[in-house]
Amino acid sequence: MPESNNELMHQSIPSEWTGALPRSVLEQPIIDTHCHLNLPDFSEDRMAVLDRAAQSGVDKIIIPGIDHETTESAMELAEAHEAIFFAAGVHPNAASGWQEDWLQRLEAVVSHPKCVAIGEIGLDFYREHCPPQVQEIALRSQLALAERAGLPVIIHCRQAFETLWPILAAWHAQSPNNMGVLHAFDETADVIPAVTAGGFYIGVGGAYTYKNKPLREAVLRQAPLDSLLLETDAPYLTPVPYRGKRNEPSYIRYTAEKVAAVRGIPAEELLGTVYENTHRLFPRLN
Repeated sequence: MPESNNELMHQSIPSEWTGALPRSVLEQPIIDTHCHLNLPDFSEDRMAVLDRAAQSGVDKIIIPGIDHETTESAMELAEAHEAIFFAAGVHPNAASGWQEDWLQRLEAVVSHPKCVAIGEIGLDFYREHCPPQVQEIALRSQLALAERAGLPVIIHCRQAFETLWPILAAWHAQSPNNMGVLHAFDETADVIPAVTAGGFYIGVGGAYTYKNKPLREAVLRQAPLDSLLLETDAPYLTPVPYRGKRNEPSYIRYTAEKVAAVRGIPAEELLGTVYENTHRLFPRLN
């Protein structure tokens, strides 16, 4: 588990970091579309984390649900802080006891004005916390809920794309309004045309700053700019130069700079486009 004390988070940027965030970039607003700010990792300094996020220009944060308890705690934080929004959902690794009355508990919160999506939902065949067939039942039930509620979905996919994508493609084919984001996108660039044509955005986080990852750089080069979202997945997947430490929303700027560098465009241009993308997918942010 990464360290998470406040003193550590205030340390200076390591000397090996050669990037620089220009002042114009720091003035560009940005939305962290995936941050687990309600986890215990932030219990000691959550307000300080929010202050640093605001100082770095992060003006909105989406907290996805993992299960009923985290959905409720995300909702409570959203009610307490103007900058925070939430998603309601049961993660595939938390779906082992799935029952239809779980869906009723989610339905009770989707009308909340700060509930922007159904998520984090999907399939995870890497871990063995939940049988694949149960994961799929939970996924299909929550996709149906998203369609009824008119909300996008936040999708978790780990070593399951070949099974997951046909389900998502069929869901989008039922209605063009059925859309979402593939959070922590880690597929190859050749699937991007199908993903974007199928109503899904590509979630880019700190893992894209890691060295010697040509497949991820290919994704950044080939994905349409109007399909990209930025996220931290904090406290996980911390970008360079803080890799190995606890992640937090203020670090999203380093991911943005990496994407802009690979694309060969000014970081402020990237951030402006991504900001529009995020509001387009999540209209309740407006």
